[in-house]
Amino acid sequence: PEPPEPTATLQAMLRRVQLRAFAGHARAFSVVPIKAPPMVYISGEEMSRYTMELIMDKWVKPFVDTSDWEFFDLSCRARDDSQDAVLHGAVEAGSRIGAIFKEPTVTPTEVQKKRLGLKKAWGSPNGAMRKGWNGITISRDTIHIPGIELGFKRPVLFERHAVGGEYG
Repeated sequence: PEPPEPTATLQAMLRRVQLRAFAGHARAFSVVPIKAPPMVYISGEEMSRYTMELIMDKWVKPFVDTSDWEFFDLSCRARDDSQDAVLHGAVEAGSRIGAIFKEPTVTPTEVQKKRLGLKKAWGSPNGAMRKGWNGITISRDTIHIPGIELGFKRPVLFERHAVGGEYG
């Protein structure tokens, strides 16, 4: 089957990409980054943080100017080191800007507190966020991409679930 027609935004991006010869041997992409609107970017930890760092470095930063984004590190270590001030800063920025991207975060148990050397087992940041953002739900909706069929055709070999702590 034929791929779906590109959207107007994608077409605009493609127009900005220019192929140039690179040292006579290969081609490299030269891109004029698209200016992104203000947003709060809340990083978490574990595998999702690593994955998002790869995505940002390879697919976002080369093509999108994120200079108007405000970044907050909500890892256990950053929350502990700041006495949770980083969470309060993220909530304030989210209230002010109104556009937020949040990676999954860890709510440490007492065992994790000891293992990570934390001063305190900080609670889930999601409650503080909902309260600070007037009850806004943190959505985990599926992203539907035209032309991509949803569902699985083969068995899923592994997946991640929130377990333990306040979830277990």
